[in-house]
Amino acid sequence: MAFDIKKLGGGKPPGGGNIIDPRKIFGTLARNPRFRRPSDEQGEVLDKWFALRTQADNTLKMNTGAGKTLVGLLALQSSLNEGVGPAAYITPDIYLARQVIKEATELGIAVTDDPRSAAYMSGKAILVINVYKFINGKSVFGVGSEGSKIPIGSLVVDDAHACLAVVAAQFTIALSSKHAAYGELLKLLQDDLRSQSETGLLDIQSGDPQTVMLVPFWAWKDKHAQITKILHTHRDSEELLFVWPLLKEVIPLCQCAFSGRGLEIAPRCLPIDEIPSFVNAKRRIYMTATLADDGVLISHFQADPKSVTTPIKPNGVGEIGDRMILAPQEINPQIVVDEIKGLAADIAKHHNVVVIVPSKKRSAYWSDVAAQTLDATNIEEGVAELKNGKHVGLTVLINKYDGVDLPGDACRLLVIDGLPEVFGLIERNEMAALDGTDIQLVRQMQRLEQGMGRGVRSGEDHCAVLLVGSRLTQRIHLQAARSKFTAATLAQLDLSREVAEQIAGQPIAAFRPVLDYCIKKDPDWWRTGRERLANAAEGPASFVDPNVAAVRSAFDLARGQLLDKACAALQVPINSTGERRLRGYLKQQLAEYEHHLDPAKAQETQLSAYQDNRRTLRPIKGITYNKLSPPAAEQALTAAQFMKARFLDGNDLILFANALADDLDWYEDDSKRFEAAMRELGHLLGFGSQRPELEIGKGPDNLWAVGGLRFFVIEDKNGATSDIIAKSDCNQLLGSMEWFSQAYDKSCTATPIMVHPESKFDQYSSPSADFRILDKVGLKKLREAIRAYATSIAASNGLTDAVKIRARLAQFGLSGDKFIESFTRGFTKAK
Repeated sequence: MAFDIKKLGGGKPPGGGNIIDPRKIFGTLARNPRFRRPSDEQGEVLDKWFALRTQADNTLKMNTGAGKTLVGLLALQSSLNEGVGPAAYITPDIYLARQVIKEATELGIAVTDDPRSAAYMSGKAILVINVYKFINGKSVFGVGSEGSKIPIGSLVVDDAHACLAVVAAQFTIALSSKHAAYGELLKLLQDDLRSQSETGLLDIQSGDPQTVMLVPFWAWKDKHAQITKILHTHRDSEELLFVWPLLKEVIPLCQCAFSGRGLEIAPRCLPIDEIPSFVNAKRRIYMTATLADDGVLISHFQADPKSVTTPIKPNGVGEIGDRMILAPQEINPQIVVDEIKGLAADIAKHHNVVVIVPSKKRSAYWSDVAAQTLDATNIEEGVAELKNGKHVGLTVLINKYDGVDLPGDACRLLVIDGLPEVFGLIERNEMAALDGTDIQLVRQMQRLEQGMGRGVRSGEDHCAVLLVGSRLTQRIHLQAARSKFTAATLAQLDLSREVAEQIAGQPIAAFRPVLDYCIKKDPDWWRTGRERLANAAEGPASFVDPNVAAVRSAFDLARGQLLDKACAALQVPINSTGERRLRGYLKQQLAEYEHHLDPAKAQETQLSAYQDNRRTLRPIKGITYNKLSPPAAEQALTAAQFMKARFLDGNDLILFANALADDLDWYEDDSKRFEAAMRELGHLLGFGSQRPELEIGKGPDNLWAVGGLRFFVIEDKNGATSDIIAKSDCNQLLGSMEWFSQAYDKSCTATPIMVHPESKFDQYSSPSADFRILDKVGLKKLREAIRAYATSIAASNGLTDAVKIRARLAQFGLSGDKFIESFTRGFTKAK
């Protein structure tokens, strides 16, 4: 008789048949020998998940390089064996989907990339796809009323933080100014935008990419039928085809933001139930390495708040590779970025160095030393070269803080150049409203930590990290930033600070031998780092914005037309928050829902929101201008009072001044940063300082009270690229002077100042004879003076000494009497 393996239980699909314990499943796999057994960390997470597997939502948090892919695949195989299928593994992009398929194949777990395959539908293989294929308006899984065309029983969302960005984009209508619907919507809403800012609307109409304006919610709601009709007409255009089916039912609850180059329309929370297969899944597993604000799982994926706040994680701080994390400009504020660039280029002669920059524009700075620059179009090939063991040199990654693995020799030095930036119009508006709040700091530090994790992909890996840029250096220097990092990263930061103390004030040359301790895996350094991690406090299991559950609940209630309950849900966090700016931000959301019930009450709430946070929408009426009073004390004493309240020590002052000087530059795409820096500069110098155009929609970008009854009326054109000052810019400054003459009596005098790279007006302009220009030469001198002023004050320990401050203000031309002469010039006019 022929031998029949099936009689012994053979012939079953890979994965252990009826075995559901993931550890035991691992033992049944015909796997590559490199997979010996799950690590302690993987085993702990698998055991904890197995005990909680019947929960609809589970969040798994593991350090970068701890082997999340294996855990996710085993959890799905366990679910299949238990009959909770089909099972899908979701990745942020195609690149990572291929990596998962490769690892599954080596593990001996059956996978497929075809959602219609019999192997997937029957539970004999795990589906591995990128999130874009799963969640879009034409999804093969079914959208909205179509129901679940392809079911999912259990799913893993890998690199959840990276998937979130893709999913948010899928629920956002983004139209360029060239799209027909853009012009139609701008025409419909232009009067409403004008009510927020006359100059803002003019900037948008002239194509200015820097200006971002949010459509007032009352206009959006009252005109939503016309808005919907316009969008519906263009629903088959390329820009709307895959988004419209997801958003068409929630248009009244969306926000809309315009710039001169495009618009965005998106809801505050995602109606993820428009993908029925997602919400109908019996098990959803969110896997993340470092996702500081886990609340986005609630706002984006409608995850259960209870499971999000109690994630599954290994005991202790978990395994993580060795990192030495240094910020050269904090260790020695006199170090400039060019020196750090030279150090990175020198190290790149012998080791692979990766630099993460926030934008394509910033990547140009590194182009002369970069062997390759990677963006979405070539990242797969470029990273493959690094991972194949080739010495590439210096690689630049553009705005890629997650979703990239750089193990071993692929990256021995990682440079984070500058704070991560946001590019979406609605997100830019939101970040402006949340500027200075704890939520903003959480999000920035989250992205930073994600970026720092690219170079260590296992517990045995090692990679040095340099943090570069004045704004980034200033942020990480904040005491409040400490609590935003995971326990493992915080332990490495603390050890690195001890290193920094030993080389404080030293030149850039001192950094190379110190970095080599990490780059070359010095045994003593390695042992010290391991000991610090072993003894590190475990830290909080999760961070969830305490307001996000209420915001999500209010959104869901509003969708169900339970608007009174939506308002009640939002009132809870409004009453409990202690941050005034955050309270104003939340009040605006309350007013949005109130408008559906009682427009008059909504305007009262919006006025209160605006009083708490001047970056929220201006209500229809009720705003009065509060005149800028001259400083109560003379300039030097006022400056001393500001420094005493703001800075702990001289190093704090230098970091602040360096960041300020960096912001005062010719940024083509960020005028608001410049305006904010000018306001802060006014305070630093001891002037009264305001932003009238921002606060009331009228007047100049900046207004300084410089002593006595003298004022500077300042219009900022730092984004200008023309070689001449246009008539429209001239008229804007003339208009601001007219506003000043009406707002202030004749005892007050004002000097009009235009910030523009050039000092010549076009032939059509009619500038007043007293116009002054802060041009590229003057602005360069001003930046140098700011840095020198701060360094000198710090060196003389003069933060609270008005006598020393008075002398330094005069020395560097920063006094109210000398500023105009020191940094501005007269103008010429084209004939």
